[in-house]
Amino acid sequence: AIWHKLRRPVVLTPQASWQAAPAMALPDEAEMEEVFKLFDQEGSGIKVKEIGTVMRSLGIAASETLLREFQTEAAASHTTHVTFSEFVSYAKRCQASDAGKRVDIGKEMQGMKLGILRFFDKLSPNQIRDSPPEDVKISDLKHLLAAIGEKMTEEELDEMAKNIRANCRTSDGRVNFEDFIKLMMV
Repeated sequence: AIWHKLRRPVVLTPQASWQAAPAMALPDEAEMEEVFKLFDQEGSGIKVKEIGTVMRSLGIAASETLLREFQTEAAASHTTHVTFSEFVSYAKRCQASDAGKRVDIGKEMQGMKLGILRFFDKLSPNQIRDSPPEDVKISDLKHLLAAIGEKMTEEELDEMAKNIRANCRTSDGRVNFEDFIKLMMV
């Protein structure tokens, strides 16, 4: 139940390849319009340079490349403002763009493990390469998860630590990282 707080849920496809779950749905148009109007003070639309800000306010992730593309399109129509209907079409394009992306979760999780070992445990690349530890400190995981994705409360972090201790191989405040990954996938 806690794992919903991490950026995007992860699923294992029948083909046994890791990928991100389908992109999150766009907010409904009423919510989008409400946020849009907060930025549209004069009723003439939002400024072209605010497209990304409004999207982020709605929780819509748009790459810098896509935002530049939207700004170029708006500038080509010789306007400094974007109407709500234009904004909705941009938001839908962001969702379509995001839906086509695949993420290698296994690789991402190994990157997270290496980051923890380098940043928190202060291991050198040679130490990690020559004898990679199988476990990481639970406190380091709590610290990292408190700082990324949707913020977790102290109670949620404590609950997660209890789940780790109950369901994973642990020793001296450390958890087997593969067990942790399996627990997250549930």
